[in-house]
Amino acid sequence: MDTTVNNPAIQQFIIETALINPVKDIVFKLEKKEFRDCDVKWLNDKLYNFTNFAAETLGKKFYRIDLVSNDGLLNEYKTNEFLKAFRTLLNYFKSF
Repeated sequence: MDTTVNNPAIQQFIIETALINPVKDIVFKLEKKEFRDCDVKWLNDKLYNFTNFAAETLGKKFYRIDLVSNDGLLNEYKTNEFLKAFRTLLNYFKSF
């Protein structure tokens, strides 16, 4: 019998390592303005991947759309849009 699947401590560790900590790190770096204009596509890719995973946990399919425009600068508006989305994901992942 595989005890790793049924062990809540291991499940929580995986959730924290694979979901919560990476999203928390992105939020922290967004708040500290550590991302640059060239990171917008990377941020959108991460946002899509985490959002798609969250949708799958709800039995839904999330189709690829960039929630924040890839063009232009990482200005205050885009930073706030990313923060709003990643904070929502962080709260959702913490609820597991």
